[in-house]
Amino acid sequence: MVLSFAFILLVSLSGLAQSQVSDSVYDRAAAAFQTGKMAEAEETLRSILRSSPGDVRALGMLGVVLDAQKRFDEAERCYTQALRLAPGSAALHNNMGNHYLAKGLQERARASFQRVVSLDPHHPNANLHLAQMSVDAKEGQGALRFLDRLPAAEQMTPAAQLLRAQALYLAGKKERSEALLTELVKQASGDSRLAFSIGMIFVKWERFEQAEKAFNEALEAAPANLDVLYNLALAAMRAGHLDRAEQVFEAALRRRADDVDCLVGLAQVYAQRGKDELAAGCLVKAERLAPDRLDVLLLLAHTSEKLGFYGDTASAYDRYLKLRPDDDTARRERGFALVRSGKLKGGLPDLEWYVQKHPDEVDGLYKLALAGITFERDKALERLTKALQVDPKHLPARYARAALYYEAGQAAEAMEDLKHILRQTPDDALALDLLGQCHLLLEQPAEAVKVLGRAAELAPKDSRILIHYSRALRRAGRKDEAEAMLVRFKQIGPDPGRQRARAGLFDYLSLSPAQQRAQNVTALQRSIAANPGDVGLKVRLGKALLAQGDTAAALVIFDTVAGKTSDGKILSDCGVALLEYEQYEAARRFLEAAAGSPSSTGEVRLDLAIAVSHIAGETPALEVLDNVPPDHRKGDYYLLRAQLLDSLGRVKEAAEALNRAFRAAPTRADLYFQAALFLMKHEQYEQAEQLLQQAKSFVPEVPELMLTHAIVLELIKEPEKAKQVLSRMQSRWPEWDVPYLLHGIILEARLFSEEAKAMLETAIALGARDPAAYFYLALATLHATPDDTEGVKKAILEAVRLSPEDPFIRSLAGRNALTRKDYTAAIEHLNVALRHKPDLIEARYALSAAYRGTGNHEQSKAELEKAQQLEKEVKQDDLGVSPVRELLFTVRPPRRD
Repeated sequence: MVLSFAFILLVSLSGLAQSQVSDSVYDRAAAAFQTGKMAEAEETLRSILRSSPGDVRALGMLGVVLDAQKRFDEAERCYTQALRLAPGSAALHNNMGNHYLAKGLQERARASFQRVVSLDPHHPNANLHLAQMSVDAKEGQGALRFLDRLPAAEQMTPAAQLLRAQALYLAGKKERSEALLTELVKQASGDSRLAFSIGMIFVKWERFEQAEKAFNEALEAAPANLDVLYNLALAAMRAGHLDRAEQVFEAALRRRADDVDCLVGLAQVYAQRGKDELAAGCLVKAERLAPDRLDVLLLLAHTSEKLGFYGDTASAYDRYLKLRPDDDTARRERGFALVRSGKLKGGLPDLEWYVQKHPDEVDGLYKLALAGITFERDKALERLTKALQVDPKHLPARYARAALYYEAGQAAEAMEDLKHILRQTPDDALALDLLGQCHLLLEQPAEAVKVLGRAAELAPKDSRILIHYSRALRRAGRKDEAEAMLVRFKQIGPDPGRQRARAGLFDYLSLSPAQQRAQNVTALQRSIAANPGDVGLKVRLGKALLAQGDTAAALVIFDTVAGKTSDGKILSDCGVALLEYEQYEAARRFLEAAAGSPSSTGEVRLDLAIAVSHIAGETPALEVLDNVPPDHRKGDYYLLRAQLLDSLGRVKEAAEALNRAFRAAPTRADLYFQAALFLMKHEQYEQAEQLLQQAKSFVPEVPELMLTHAIVLELIKEPEKAKQVLSRMQSRWPEWDVPYLLHGIILEARLFSEEAKAMLETAIALGARDPAAYFYLALATLHATPDDTEGVKKAILEAVRLSPEDPFIRSLAGRNALTRKDYTAAIEHLNVALRHKPDLIEARYALSAAYRGTGNHEQSKAELEKAQQLEKEVKQDDLGVSPVRELLFTVRPPRRD
């Protein structure tokens, strides 16, 4: 929290010394100051002082004017002179305290404010500042004493209440402090600054969930405030709500793509979620923007190391050390990264230097030992032993020494170290693997089988463990099991990650998104080449190819999967992926195969019915549904059945199925979505609202369903509730443009055009490219700022570009051109509008006016007569179908998880 108290300018000191100057002169100086006319205010006050050098009021006011210009030395001379003349003036001492605060002289400020309260114990500004200083010094009781001196009205101000909450916390009264803040959060609705201050206090107390809630309140009041977004994301991250943190950081970066703090924050979230390549991408960009940020370079080094790009790790440390050459740990890590990237000669000097300077530091000894393990094994063993003498619990050093003993044929010594490790971490698969090999070295195959069997259970896809286990089984005479394990090894293949270290992450991140997708496909293809039997990799490759738009190649990959497995879950996974990319025939083949497997579920048949409905129609799809066993017919089944029956025009049966769905409680968000569309199609808006209320109990927080609910609420004339849902969505998913777009349309429909304009501009800034966004922005601009014809023109022409055949867009474009007296453009737009919708009355009138503007009175008269005739014949709303209802049909259904 930052408290800001204005300088007290209008000090009434006339009672201290009689002045011959009229009050109007002081008022003129004060007015000039308040309007920013510092030179005028200064000259007025100096003119008083030239005739009356001892005028205390003028001296005090001049000090304030000079402080505002940061001319602190001159200001201080004015205050000092005034205080010599009026040493008992609380107002002057108060201004002197403010002056010292502006200069950063806290102790002098404290002394001045203490002098104020000795003269006026209830002085608001001085007591507030003294309370803030006490809080900063962690003196809770002292702060409470100052706050208690405030007048009753001042004690209830947000600034005083926030200080009281902090003071109570410091005084050990945490329950009272948190209760006070909780109450303030309720009062903060619509007040972003208050909510933000509350959030910052919770952050100081490390109460991150409460901080997140407060920042959410601030965001609802100020959705475009980058500081709010940034601190909300940080609080969510510290609270462990990584999904939310990721969404908010991404939203902040859409508003300001070059914000380094947001890039770093998003990188930290990605790293915590295991998305290290995405984290590195953020950090590479952050370094380009802020090459001297030490934290960025360190995070980049750590992330590159996690990804195995050791050359880039060393490079990042190198750049860091140029800025911070005295960081010994960074120098050690640079050396180790160079060694791991294969540059032994480059890395050894750093490690040797570090160990020489820090001879008893465990990590240095361990990493230098690893660096020399291939060419000076005795020294490496000696260094590892020394490291373990310093810290016997350093397990990496103990494992490395066990490996050295094993390779030297000293199995008994190695086993002692490995047993020590396993006492602390009994499920360490690598330690078990090495222990099993030690048993084999000692001709103890039965013990080896037992240990390696456990390792294989813990790491079933570790190719090294599987091959060691196969050897142990064979040595124990269990040849069939050994062969089976060898088959598993061949299916998995060697781990390509162990063959060589990667060195080019930064090159990868410099590629365009399309190139990155292509490289992702290439990486999967390489993995498959090394592991040709891995069906899971092939499914991933097929999905990646679909995402890349290479449908033909994806179908080839999926076909190979179909020939390799009969696993119903894998086949269903392929089918659902193909269904989502509208490859219905291919999806049908996979889903039919999945439906025929022993592990088939009713859900597979629902997906199959959807595919069949797109290929052969609703009747065959219903036949598929008829094959769903009765005990699998749950709510989702009846929702889909209702949609298919409705498409066939069997409305009564569809309604019956829908009623059964209501009773059976569906669980699939995509089917709730489609059912809502079905009800809206039949204008059953109240029933749609009931369905969506029910959905919240089974599939909460699904954005597409919340959006649908907002639309339904608008259609049933509950705009305030609709806006509440949309505001919650904007807070929950600040990166999604559609809630802002819908909110803007609703506001414009209700003629809250200024608010609508802000919402629509936000939607467009977040990436909305629906022509409705620009159409309603043009309308909102027209209604909010009628003189901004260029703004209307810019918005409506973008709408025309996106949807050139839309009659309503063309009509508005024509009317805008008419306003600008661009008659040729107006006639062109309006004729297109009327070609597609001849009964647009407003367009007819506008076209008549446009022809009149060109002098074509005959055509103008003809259009006028048509418009007048339409008015007699047609009662219609130029907007036709509700725009919010139509907007829903542009939203993709929720994805299947």
